[in-house]
Amino acid sequence: MTELLLHLDQPLAPDLDPAALDGLTGLVVDVGCFAPMHCLALCAPVVALCGTSPGDRPDWDDKLTPLRVVDQGLEVCARLRDAHPERAWLPRLIVDRQAVSYRMSNYRGEGFKFFTPDSASIQGYRVTDGDRPLAAALKRAQELGFARLWLHARDAAQQGKGLDLDLLERAQRDFPEKLWISGGATEPRHLENLTREGGATGLVIGTELLARTDIATLLTALTPLRAPETLPETPVQVKLDAAAVTG
Repeated sequence: MTELLLHLDQPLAPDLDPAALDGLTGLVVDVGCFAPMHCLALCAPVVALCGTSPGDRPDWDDKLTPLRVVDQGLEVCARLRDAHPERAWLPRLIVDRQAVSYRMSNYRGEGFKFFTPDSASIQGYRVTDGDRPLAAALKRAQELGFARLWLHARDAAQQGKGLDLDLLERAQRDFPEKLWISGGATEPRHLENLTREGGATGLVIGTELLARTDIATLLTALTPLRAPETLPETPVQVKLDAAAVTG
């Protein structure tokens, strides 16, 4: 089952009942919004920190358990990991759908030229890390030895009409490790669609979705559907009428 993670990038509503977060796999916390003491009362563990580098937040630096999220690219994350192996590091890659490009083509026999879409750019993805194709970034992540990536679909997040499941499918083909995804989930049915497609290691949602529903509903949406149970076979005995058979 896909882990459900809540990204806290802004202060919580003062009237929020901490029990409302019960059932989450964990919290992904922007350290600029929260101190460790603020998270103690929440009914979910902090599993990842965003916006922190070693030494800049002493209140969080002694917390070695949470993953440290790095937005500056794979190479920067690898250097931090090698310099501070006592902590776990997680690269977050911002992914955009590649804009369709066009090239001039010749029409044989008539001498006409016209623009046609470049097939390589249709339905392609690029990451902001080095502005490179998604497949190249995922290959580099494997070369650097990362066992987990967080992919944020920026276009899907801006549209708010559902998760980019095509992105997930492509990423799973090229990166057979753990994948967190985010961007676009604004209704429980978007989580159901993710489950039908096989899910991901983790789904990171925002507080906006939580404001529209509750954790129990979201967890139900992420629960894989069970195959219908088949009824046990019951042997059927046929008793023949002897008179009817002989007659």
